[in-house]
Amino acid sequence: MAAHRTPKPVRAYHLIALFLLLAFFAQCSWFVASVPLTQLEADQILRGVALLRHVPLSAEPVSSPFIPLLSVAGIIFHLPRNPVLLDQFWLDQHRWFIRAPFLLAGLCLGISLWYVARRLYGTAAGHIVLALFAFSPGMVACSSLAGPQIFAAWGAFGLIFTAIATAHTLYAPREVILWNWKRIALLGISVTFAIGAQWPLAWLLIPAAAFMLWAVPHRRFAALLILFSATVVSFVLLDACYLAATPALIRGLSHAAWPQFSLASLSPALLLRMIGHFFFDAAPASLLTFFCAFAAWLAWPRTRFFGNTAPLIVFFLLLVMGILLPMNGVGAVLFASLPFLMLFCAGVFADLIESKLQAPALAVIFAIIAAQAAYSLASLMRMYSRLPGS
Repeated sequence: MAAHRTPKPVRAYHLIALFLLLAFFAQCSWFVASVPLTQLEADQILRGVALLRHVPLSAEPVSSPFIPLLSVAGIIFHLPRNPVLLDQFWLDQHRWFIRAPFLLAGLCLGISLWYVARRLYGTAAGHIVLALFAFSPGMVACSSLAGPQIFAAWGAFGLIFTAIATAHTLYAPREVILWNWKRIALLGISVTFAIGAQWPLAWLLIPAAAFMLWAVPHRRFAALLILFSATVVSFVLLDACYLAATPALIRGLSHAAWPQFSLASLSPALLLRMIGHFFFDAAPASLLTFFCAFAAWLAWPRTRFFGNTAPLIVFFLLLVMGILLPMNGVGAVLFASLPFLMLFCAGVFADLIESKLQAPALAVIFAIIAAQAAYSLASLMRMYSRLPGS
């Protein structure tokens, strides 16, 4: 008789992670229930409906039709035949269905962050990164609205760390494509999410390739073959977003807005206002934690290993891209840097907690997370109190 597998017991760290995810879900649910559908969301939906009805559309300079199609996915079987009935009031009545794919993506990003942090740095890091994520105002808002930010962030994070994880499987002497087909498919989906949400995130294929080549110097051709195969999978999926109209996909890529160097974009005042304002609004605790973590990374050689340095490199790369991009693309690119910022902070603080600085490190991180949790909940309550009829 076949031996029965004993199910893995539920441990305390699972319960803590579940509690943090539930706290995140509760905030998002409050946001979805309280905030009416925005005009930007309505525009995305109407673009998706027009695409499904084969109405010719102009090429978007920063994204594919991936997000508009996702915006329609939840209501595709409820769309009225008469386009006149598809007004703001009708859409707002169905906002739960419209926003559901983005809320699911937010939850998946939180789980991905927790999983990667635990594998790289240990259980403490998993708790830290998930707490930073769960009470981040930007993460709550973008997971509760139909827009490109959350899929850009999840796709960018998945692209980098799926590439690194897949490269490490090459230490086993197995056939490259057949053995890794599941990971290649997952990497291709991550590339689709990132590039489909924001064309310029295609630049992340460069650090992904560099990390893979560094991880397996003895099988570099195999690593590049895996990344190329995943890119082909992504091209097929993006082509499906254009309803198999390959010329439209090529036209969209040719009209894409890519980073552009401009002296005006390097103005110190403009940079400080743009970057500081964004990170302070989206993830104030992560910004404060980053200053502490980066100082420790500079001062303490133990923290300067690949697991900590890789997310820091990607964070700075996305920061530079956000500076050089046209303004209509900067939001999603900067938002895609947040998971790498949080992961870097969690990794460094996990090292500090294991050192002689355990007590002050725990005190600092608990104080920062508690303050952000209070800030996030207060922001939701203040937003709710300003709504008509509340």
